[in-house]
This record gives sequence, structure tokens and C-alpha cells, in this order.
Amino acid sequence: MTLPRKSFADLAKYPEKPWKQFERRTLAGNVAYVALRSFGNNAMVKEFDRAFESIRTSDALILDVRENGGGSSSVGWSILGYLTDHEFLSSQWRTRNYRPSFRAWGNPEKWYSQPGRKLPPHGPNPYSKPVMVLIGPHTYSAAEDFAVAFDAMKRGKLIGEPTGGSTGQPLVFALPGGGSARICTKHDRYPDGKEFVGVGVLPNITAAETVEDFRAGRDTVLEAALRYIGQSQP
Repeated sequence: MTLPRKSFADLAKYPEKPWKQFERRTLAGNVAYVALRSFGNNAMVKEFDRAFESIRTSDALILDVRENGGGSSSVGWSILGYLTDHEFLSSQWRTRNYRPSFRAWGNPEKWYSQPGRKLPPHGPNPYSKPVMVLIGPHTYSAAEDFAVAFDAMKRGKLIGEPTGGSTGQPLVFALPGGGSARICTKHDRYPDGKEFVGVGVLPNITAAETVEDFRAGRDTVLEAALRYIGQSQP
């Protein structure tokens, strides 16, 4: 394949679309679509809460975290609380309980661990219609915690591609020359111990965008979710 070189003047003809952390719209068939592109702060929960009464009137809900690189896991869990009227579990995690002298003496490595947390529902009148969550390789960290909890809830289907397969709580340190790097400091798993680090949270329904889809402006994953809704509704 040969790709022509583009000038800045050529690129200016195609300005980038504005990127919104929270986006809501109504699709055909009275399906509510909500993109959650960051869990960086509690503003996402406030946006969802403001939109909730409108979302409640829909016949199905699609939550899109394909471009969500993470933030605070509690933000995503708070949103999941709107989808149920009972407690649900977060991922479990562990981190090394490292003692250098113990390592020098040849003692076995030990871990500090926490089971999945019991998370509360938002209130007595949750969203009760079908729910789908769109995931992909750019879904990381707190967004993976969101996908894990949703999957464990058995509340709906995960659609798309496997998530990034990383874990949370990075340790940030400086590099020579002014750069920085991050290293994950804990090992997360499903509430029942199922692994997703290095594997990804796997979709129930696989759908992936092709080059041809991108050129045509098609959202293949969203289309797959809408097809599933149409097939599952009476």
C-alpha cells in the first residue's frame, strides 16, 4: 500500500472532532448511548446522574468505555450502582509485601491482599432495561475495573475487543532527560480470582473495526451492539 505525504494545509481541511469525556445521545430504537471516556474525577458521576432520568426512559443502554484509560475505580463503580438494586463486587487485588533482607535470606515472597469490595447500589429504582458495555484495547486501569465488575454482575453483555490487560495504581518515577515512567504496583483479578492482567477483560460478543470500516466512517462495534439488542428484544 502506498500512502501519499500530506501537508499541514491538507490536514487543516479535516479538523479533528471535539473530544468529550461524557457524551449522551439517543439512537434508533430508543437506545441510550453514553460514552464514558475518563474516570479521572467525580464529574463523570455527576454528568451521569443529571442524565439518568432521560436514560431511564430508554429501552436499552449502551455504555462505551473503549477510549477510557482509567482514573479512579470508584467513579466507574458509582455509575454501575445505577444499574442494580443490590450489592455487587469489585475486583480483588494484591501487592508485594517486599522486605529486602527477607529476599537476601532466601525467604519466600509474601503478598498483601484484599478481596473484592461489596459495593452498594445507587438507590431503590435502578435502570432495569438491557445494558451493553463496549470495550477495546484502549480500555485500561479503572475502566478495566469497571468492565470486571460489570461482567461479574451478570448485568449485560461486553461487546468489542479484549481490554488492555493491565492493572492499576501506577508508581510514577522520573527518568533521565526529563521523562517519566509508570510501573503497576498491584495485581488485580476478578472477584472470583479469574485473571485478566496480560489477557484483558474478554468480550462476550467479539467485534472489531477494520480499515475499511474506518475509511467508511462505520462504528462496527456499536453496530454489533445494536444488532444484539434487536435480536434479543421480543
